[in-house]
Amino acid sequence: MSADNTLSQDLLNEDSLSREQALAHDSFIVEAPAGAGKTELLTQRFLKLLISVDAPEEVIAITFTNKAASEMKSRIMDSLAMAATGQLPLQAHKQITFKLGQEVLTRSTERNWNLLNTPSRLRIYTIDSLSANLARQMPLLSRFGTQPGVRDDPRPYYEEAAMRVIEHLEHEDFGAIVHDALQYFDNDTYKLTQLLSEMLAKRDQWLPYTQSQHTAQDAEAALSSMISADIQTAADCLSLRYQEALMPIARFAASNLENNHPILQLLDWDTPIDAETTALAQWQAIADLLLTASGTFRKRLDKNMGLPATPESKPYKEALLEIIESLNQINGAEAAIARLRTLPSPQQDESTWQMIATLAQLLHIAVGELWLVFQAHGEVDFVEISQRALLALEDVAGNATDLALKLDYRIQHLLVDEFQDTSPSQIKLIQALTRGWQADDGRTLFCVGDPMQSIYRFRKANVGLFLRVAQQGIGNIKLKPLKLWRNNRSTPAVVEWVNHAFNLIFPSNDSISRGAIQYRPFVATKDSESIAGVSVHALLDEKPNENHGDNEEDEATLPTDIRQLEADKIIEIIQQTRTYKPDAKIAVLVRARSHLMALVTEIRRNHPTLSFQAVEIEELANRQIVQDLLSLVYALHQRADRVHWLAILRAPWCGLTLADLHALVADDKRSTILQLMQNEARVSQLSEDGQKRLLHVREVLLQALQHQGRQSVSRWLHGVWLMLGGADCLWDAGDVRDVQAFFARIQVLETTGQFSPQQLAIEVEKLYAAPDAKADDSLQLMTIHKSKGLEFDTVILPGLYRKTGGNEQPLLLWEEVSSDQNKQDSNTVDLVVAPFIPKGNMAQTSNPVTPYDYLKMLEKERATHEDVRVLYVAATRAERCLHLLGAAKMDTAGKINAPKNTFLEMLWPIVQAQFNTDQVIKPSLSKSANRASDVATITLANFKPQLIRLNNTSMPNMFFQMTTLTTSNKQLIEDDSDTLEANVGILTHLYLQLMAENGTENWSIAKLATLSNAMRRWFKQKAYDDATIEQAAARVHELLETTLASEQGKWVLQNRVSATSELAIAFHSDQTTAKKIIDRTFIEDGTRWIIDYKSVTLAKDSSEASLQAIAAQYQTQLDDYASLFESEGLPIQKAIFFVSIGRLLLL
Repeated sequence: MSADNTLSQDLLNEDSLSREQALAHDSFIVEAPAGAGKTELLTQRFLKLLISVDAPEEVIAITFTNKAASEMKSRIMDSLAMAATGQLPLQAHKQITFKLGQEVLTRSTERNWNLLNTPSRLRIYTIDSLSANLARQMPLLSRFGTQPGVRDDPRPYYEEAAMRVIEHLEHEDFGAIVHDALQYFDNDTYKLTQLLSEMLAKRDQWLPYTQSQHTAQDAEAALSSMISADIQTAADCLSLRYQEALMPIARFAASNLENNHPILQLLDWDTPIDAETTALAQWQAIADLLLTASGTFRKRLDKNMGLPATPESKPYKEALLEIIESLNQINGAEAAIARLRTLPSPQQDESTWQMIATLAQLLHIAVGELWLVFQAHGEVDFVEISQRALLALEDVAGNATDLALKLDYRIQHLLVDEFQDTSPSQIKLIQALTRGWQADDGRTLFCVGDPMQSIYRFRKANVGLFLRVAQQGIGNIKLKPLKLWRNNRSTPAVVEWVNHAFNLIFPSNDSISRGAIQYRPFVATKDSESIAGVSVHALLDEKPNENHGDNEEDEATLPTDIRQLEADKIIEIIQQTRTYKPDAKIAVLVRARSHLMALVTEIRRNHPTLSFQAVEIEELANRQIVQDLLSLVYALHQRADRVHWLAILRAPWCGLTLADLHALVADDKRSTILQLMQNEARVSQLSEDGQKRLLHVREVLLQALQHQGRQSVSRWLHGVWLMLGGADCLWDAGDVRDVQAFFARIQVLETTGQFSPQQLAIEVEKLYAAPDAKADDSLQLMTIHKSKGLEFDTVILPGLYRKTGGNEQPLLLWEEVSSDQNKQDSNTVDLVVAPFIPKGNMAQTSNPVTPYDYLKMLEKERATHEDVRVLYVAATRAERCLHLLGAAKMDTAGKINAPKNTFLEMLWPIVQAQFNTDQVIKPSLSKSANRASDVATITLANFKPQLIRLNNTSMPNMFFQMTTLTTSNKQLIEDDSDTLEANVGILTHLYLQLMAENGTENWSIAKLATLSNAMRRWFKQKAYDDATIEQAAARVHELLETTLASEQGKWVLQNRVSATSELAIAFHSDQTTAKKIIDRTFIEDGTRWIIDYKSVTLAKDSSEASLQAIAAQYQTQLDDYASLFESEGLPIQKAIFFVSIGRLLLL
């Protein structure tokens, strides 16, 4: 047996032992690599713990996404269902789950849990839903009162709060603070507002520090500690032997220099230099002696560094080159010495500390204003939910609250999934939940994750926390580390390549402070396949790259033919894969959505039969139908906006030719377009067809403007669009969903009082076109972050030449001195803070490297480490084949280089050889070259935009035949619809819709009791007498209480991404317009569910046969509903939910 095979077997043996230990009654932190079967292990652990507790609510599992929480609950319930069948599965790991499931069912029977029928007793939360649940339980302590809504995109609130801060310039108490901050930023209010807004988004990270008692001396001591650690790393490379050899060379070189050259610091160097910050200038001088300006070891020595071409210099030159050659053999020496140049002086001047204090006060004011903004809008962000959850668990002094004590009694076991993505605030929440736990009290904490897949820094995740918890535990709980080593997903060929490549590009050591993770290899357990492995598709742009050094080419200037060439190659790979394996699932993964634009365009234009699912890839703002709608909104609100008025005349519902547009407006630049449209002389100059089209639009818009302000904006705009014939301009199902999303966003803005055309345009930029409903999941386009947790037969990674990372410059940077820098007392937290330095203040800074620069460099280093992990996540989605596509560029000397700061640069040591072969793909050799030449012949002078328009324009028939309008929910439209029973049904429907939208977990019997007055007021508006009002309100309360007590009712109302309540759909049929209102519809496990609520009074023990008989009269109604979704191509399940008895009947 080879050494590699022996190692693999040893790792597999350790893996098996770790899985066995993970089920023991103890606390663990488990490292589980990609494809290791982590969810199965979590399921087994959860089942094992259920066997030992008195109630299932004593076991809580936390994960980070709704999808992961849903999958975990499904796995547990499936395991219990499998155990209930009594049929032992074949796979060994499934047999373990099966036996645990049987033990849980036995426990469930003994304790009367009835888990198979009451899955809601399983406590599986996302971190956000757990925080919301905690805050809701203690409204006074959490300071919420009634539960607010949660804003998914709270940036407008941050900006509003930041602007409110600036408005305090004349405030009696805050004016001086705002004045000093504005003066520091050279009165650039926009810059200061943006920086404040960005800081508010991560206030949970810095707010505790601004409230602490850290002094300037503490901060300088902490910074000195950090700098000393970096100096020590360099000093370990430059041992006493090297220093003694360098001393005479440095003295000679310094003697030949003048004008404050850095090496002059070494003129009298005759004793070893201590690794202290006081000697920083000398250490930096040594770096200048050994390194070039770009940070690499010198290969050529000259007079500029004190060694001229003279006989006296020759022995010094030879000695120095020999030392450099020796240092070059030390792993990491070059980087460690180069880092010396990036170190600042730990001392900051008094004005800097004053500005830090000013900005800290400014941030406190901003936090207060943000809370007022939240109160005004009745919404908060997830950070606020998290912070209030902590307040519900511990008071200001850090003592446990009554809720914390109650939970301390109830929670016996806590499981945390995806622990590598934990943020500092989430660690605090876990600490608060486990505050009173002791090592031997029987309660356990189980954390599992893969630090190599930590890729959510933008959500404040910190992989260093995983390492710190593994070393130190959480609170009083020490966690035993376990590692899994098997990969059950990928073929051996893929695993072998991934192990080889990422072992080279991952950091060489773990580091808490630098967010660095050493590579952990894994072992393939799948059998080999004949066609499997990793393919590198090398693209080459032969045009000379005249950029030098770090002057990197902007991504926007990448040649179009390279992007087109890449798109062609991707399509070729897809076609080849389907030829070999027709049922293969293929994914194209990219770092940013924009990286797929060329591919999507190519598929749309030249491969329309190649259907795909694109999850949040195609921006809604780029869809023509949405651009036309935006122009309509602008035009109706801003009559002098000529551009948008011209756009709506060019839109499909009007479709004027360029000649007609020119005849209408060309020689009058002062009048508005609307004025010109009412000039009969001008209108008469248009073609006959143009006149007809223009008159139609004019009639509609003039009528619309007369009714402006008489109804909601969303309803008004929607009506105008329909009257123009907008509905007839929707060419496919995707257009319908896009338009629905557009009007829904208007409604949201209107509800929150934020509507304006400008704000709508900003909001639409955040929306994405719905995936193709007709496409299956065999081809998916998505970002790498979206792909996390998924797997595909074939993965294609294009755009390796695209830049990674960003250039954020926050208002303040802060850093804790981590445990690996402060090993003597890991409980002490030292803090370094540095303020952003505006360009105008740079010249006033005495040090060339500031603490802000240093902390920013640390952040950039962490970001670089995360970029490697992002690439790792992408590569490990592949089961059988991984395709890498990257474009390199040739410099003026003919050398091929990878673009800087790209995935390709990371992989260059592994893939460089592929770019020096005859297999390299060049634009001149591809069909895209011909296509590019065709495009090149099109100029601005000969370009003629394609006109897409309706054949005939007129107001839709529905506006002439409103008397024929019918509604399928007959209880709501019959002549006697004001009967008490009908109104009870209407109000019940409204509350069921609210429950579905807010989540049934946010509703309780106690909450229903608080709504009785609101129910009475609603019935009073219907002119009922007091006795009838009491009867009706009680009836609605009873129906809602029955629903909340019903597992089937809660399942129906369960929050789902695809779910819609009270969905109104209008359609044309036989010269009439019909409107159907579907009570509840969603997609579950690939099936479209259509559910109708019936509030008719029934006996609790009604038989299935009697319910079927009642349901029969509604069969046609539900069939009509189902027909509206046939184009989706999904299986359809129709059902009736009888509210009065809480039962769901399938039809």
